[in-house]
Amino acid sequence: MLDRKVLKDIPNEPGVYIFKNKDSKPIYIGKAKKLKNRVSSYFNPSNQEKNEKIKLIVEEAEFLDYIVVRNEDEALILESNLIFNHKPKYNILLKDTRVYPYIAITKEDFPLIKLVRTKKGENAFFYGPYSNVSMVRGIIEIIQWVYKVRTCERNLNKKSKPCFLYHLGKCFAPCYVDVDKKEYNKAVRKVKKFLNGDVKSIRKYIEDSMKQYAKILNFERAAQLRDLLFKLDKLFMPIGVEIAHNKDVDIIAIDNEYPIAVLIIIRHGYVISKLTFTIEGNINDFLHQYYIVRKNILPEEIWIKDLNIEKIDEDIKHFFISNGIKELSNLSEKSSELLEIINRNLEEEVKKQTDLGNTLKQAKEILSLKKIPYRMEGIDISHLQGLYTVASLITFENGKPKKDDYRRYRLDEFKEPNDFESIRTVIKRRYTKHPLPDLLFIDGGKGQVNSAVEALKEIGYTLDDVDVVGIAKEDERIVFPGDIEDLHLPLDHPVLRMLIFMRDETHRFAITFNRKLRAKRFERSKLDDIPGIGPKRKKALINHFGSIENISKASWQEINKVINNEKVAKKIKEFFD
Repeated sequence: MLDRKVLKDIPNEPGVYIFKNKDSKPIYIGKAKKLKNRVSSYFNPSNQEKNEKIKLIVEEAEFLDYIVVRNEDEALILESNLIFNHKPKYNILLKDTRVYPYIAITKEDFPLIKLVRTKKGENAFFYGPYSNVSMVRGIIEIIQWVYKVRTCERNLNKKSKPCFLYHLGKCFAPCYVDVDKKEYNKAVRKVKKFLNGDVKSIRKYIEDSMKQYAKILNFERAAQLRDLLFKLDKLFMPIGVEIAHNKDVDIIAIDNEYPIAVLIIIRHGYVISKLTFTIEGNINDFLHQYYIVRKNILPEEIWIKDLNIEKIDEDIKHFFISNGIKELSNLSEKSSELLEIINRNLEEEVKKQTDLGNTLKQAKEILSLKKIPYRMEGIDISHLQGLYTVASLITFENGKPKKDDYRRYRLDEFKEPNDFESIRTVIKRRYTKHPLPDLLFIDGGKGQVNSAVEALKEIGYTLDDVDVVGIAKEDERIVFPGDIEDLHLPLDHPVLRMLIFMRDETHRFAITFNRKLRAKRFERSKLDDIPGIGPKRKKALINHFGSIENISKASWQEINKVINNEKVAKKIKEFFD
């Protein structure tokens, strides 16, 4: 746990602060107009009481780093870059309900165009995100037909035999012939214009070419271009007359109850993408994450359902204005038709997430369960570096939390981290006295799931009696006992979303109990019998050393570093000796 002494050297200038854990991994990153004032607020007891996250950050952090910048704008950009790179656990993160693809155009003499799943690690211009992979492949196919930009990653330093795309007239093939660089890059500029939303120009080009081929009686080629035109119209739906020609607009709606966010991207009057996200936050968190942290392309205008402009953070407004956004508007005041469209899309996404009866039936089939999991129980373990180990057990019935059946378990016998043994202990305690659920969910990977199964066997149950699954946090992979292969589902799949909801609920319930237990144990200890030890010194000592036992083993010099009083430090050491 961090000591207030870290505040001593922090300047009161604009910058970014970084809380790090014992492994020096960032757990929270923030920005501040005045660094010292902002970081000091984390050590304020009243702030910790009001906001559990603040308390958890300070308790888990072992190091504090900071970077001074010249102004608030620089702090906002730096904070966003660091969050994007490190994805700290306590920062609110925007979660895609599926993996949205991008189109990348590489930065080289003869750029290539390709589908990518992330904007990381590429020296390229990025376009998107797009709704799905099939849409991206369709767009790239159109680009090949019209502009002949290469899509392969062949080495251009040596000539090779051409592929079939060259013979079909769909690639310049700089890997095979000498291509005029200016002509090639002229085509690339047209591709970029198209990807920035100029659908009309490419549509007109295809129409004109189709007519020309029909005139010269090349009906086969004309038919190919007709089919290409159909594909283009299928990929890019014109939005109608409510948005002026050539206007780029993003439309956003958030259902705060679940919470689900829908974003419709309109470029030059055409719908380019419809994206869906989940987010633990409000509209400010969405705007910050999507546009600033992820660095997605900014439109001319952003229209938001039920926007209260006064509630948008000033630094976000300033970022938008300085980066060319002309208007941040309430969608209800702009377009009744578009409001109806995005409401329908939002309702559909909420329905997907909450169609619980169908989701439970799907879970039985996809997870190969023995029965529909009308009753599910989930288990998670929580501790602070091995201390105050607790377990949470949450219950879902018919796909919904049944909080009256939630239970907590103290695992005082564990003094060091041991999730596997902790899970075994909870399983035995629980299911020697209570009936098994239809599905037992474990917050963890293969090792934790196998530990649960071993514990069930010790008390007389087998996998014929109950199904057991878990989720590996690193990639939201569903894991099963034994040699059964892991299962990857799309992030928007309702079965995976249900399991993720359970995982988050078990984690929340375990963390809350862990915190209450630490607070309760803090109330009374052997330290209370030592003259000169009040609540503040007792709290500082326990937070620093972790336990009374560790304090008893420490030298008086080590104790003195915490309480900064040599006389009292020696008294503490004498008391335990």
